[in-house]
Amino acid sequence: MISKKIFRILSVFIISVCMLSVGGVYATWQYALPPENITKSFGVEMTLADGVYITDAVVLNESSGVMVINGYQKTNFNTKVTLANNIQSYAKVNLTVYNKTSEIYAFNAVKYFTENYSNQDIIVALPDLRHGDEIQPNGYLEFEATYGYKKNVSSNKVLDSIVTFEFTPLDELPELEEVAVSGALGQFNDIINEISQEGTLDILLDQMDDYANNDRHDDSYIGNVGGASENDIELLEDLFQGNLLLNIDGVDTEVTIIIKRENIDGDTTTGDAEGNELSIYMTTDDLENNSWFGTAKAPVYVSVFTSFDDGDIWVQLGDMYAGTATIKRYDGWMGSGSFDTDTWRSTTNNTLDNIIAGL
Repeated sequence: MISKKIFRILSVFIISVCMLSVGGVYATWQYALPPENITKSFGVEMTLADGVYITDAVVLNESSGVMVINGYQKTNFNTKVTLANNIQSYAKVNLTVYNKTSEIYAFNAVKYFTENYSNQDIIVALPDLRHGDEIQPNGYLEFEATYGYKKNVSSNKVLDSIVTFEFTPLDELPELEEVAVSGALGQFNDIINEISQEGTLDILLDQMDDYANNDRHDDSYIGNVGGASENDIELLEDLFQGNLLLNIDGVDTEVTIIIKRENIDGDTTTGDAEGNELSIYMTTDDLENNSWFGTAKAPVYVSVFTSFDDGDIWVQLGDMYAGTATIKRYDGWMGSGSFDTDTWRSTTNNTLDNIIAGL
């Protein structure tokens, strides 16, 4: 039986390794060599491990925008883009990737983490690459990436970024709904573990406690769904720092969420001081209830986090689970705009507590 102290040490180590792998020392990156080449490290000949690699990046004609390529490793792409005071300003790059595996791979999504993305007003669009586009074994694929303003000209015209062009084996390619919620899930872990900024968990919980002033039934939930108070929406936008949106096929897909505080695993010694887990429910549905009987359902994904040290470090229990929930109003009454987490059932009609109990 692992003690709580050892578990906490291991958890901190795992979180630290994850942070380094995503936001680590990119100054050591080298431009990837063509896969057929052999590289040398400490006098030992090495070949690239199986995977998908960026092998070439060429800046194309720019529209008053300037791009500096800092480097790339696997499909992580490090650039600095400076745009002009013009909504039409952009910078474009042509990328070549190589599939060094014996399987067909397919494009999933552009992914980024806020610590490696300095300006949310500038986005990355893919005019000719789509979710599911394939790359054959030992084959190459070329595509363009365009960096430009999301909506309006920003006072901050510089973007320092590291984005990942994610390719997965074709038979493991997730549905678009799963892609859309992955950014929010990663940021939720960041918030409750206070990885990027101290105090974010307390800020979230304090706002949940203030339910009487925010049109909520009780203090067990908070969301950015329709009917949520302006204060709830603004707080979540600040905490998630742009990761309530994910760029899919060059289009920002909006994610609406509800964060729930409740005892899911039935164990009062885990979770917070009262034994509650923290769960995040996520959907891309418009949450319109057009049913005469008020029983319309929306596809909803959920992930559960618990703690073994009274809320200091939070770890995910199991996977992200797909299911449905009944559409209701934010205050819990029949209507549209939100959903009832108590009605959530998995695609196999299982309840969340039963799923967690079976882990």
